[in-house]
Order: sequence, then structure tokens, then C-alpha cells
Amino acid sequence: MNKWQQGAVSTVLLAEMAVLAIPAIRAGAGVGGGDGLGTGPGHGLASLGNRPGMLLAASTILLVTSGSALVTAWLRPRSRTWLATFSGAHAAAAGLGWAHGLPILTLLASLAAALVPALVLLPAKQPQ
Repeated sequence: MNKWQQGAVSTVLLAEMAVLAIPAIRAGAGVGGGDGLGTGPGHGLASLGNRPGMLLAASTILLVTSGSALVTAWLRPRSRTWLATFSGAHAAAAGLGWAHGLPILTLLASLAAALVPALVLLPAKQPQ
């Protein structure tokens, strides 16, 4: 992987991690509990989707997978074995998001599962 590919992959992974950290931060701050009507403590259940536990669990899995992929991409830029774990976790999260009615999770996991391997597996040099 050349420097351009490494930068593009790092940017995609960091953007994904930033978006996926939002449910974890909101859950830690107490947003996303209560009765969902905005009347009880921790109101805002609807803002985390109809399945806040599933969103938090899938986001945590993707955060860990993306973080380890980012570290691996920087420490071993020629390695490709991490793509199997990365793609599998993202495909599973996309399926969970689809099954539980979480369209943003499905979209984010699908885009990352397609974009990151495509960027990593591009040829480093242009054919002549």
C-alpha cells in the first residue's frame, strides 16, 4: 500500500470511527433511555433509533474492528490479512442494521466494507 492509499484508508477509518463513537458517547452521557417520549430521565430513545442496545453493540464492534484495522494499516502497510476480519465484521453489522431497522448503521457498514478493501487492494503502481 503506497502513501496515498494509506492516507485514504486512514481517513475513511477515522471518519467511520468518529461517526460510530456518537452512539457510545450518547449512551455514556445518559441520552437514550427513559420512556422515549421525552418525559423521563434520559429522554431521547428515538434519537438513537428503535433499538439503542443493538446500535450500541454493533457500533462498539465496528469501533474495535476499525481501530485495529487502522493500527494494522499503519504498522504493517503491506499486510492484507486484516481485510478478512474487517470485511466480515462490517458485513455482519450491515446485516444486523438491516434486520433491526437501522438504516444509517447499514449504510455506514456497507460503505466501509466496500471502500476500505477496494482502496487497500488497488495496485500500488500504475501498470505500464
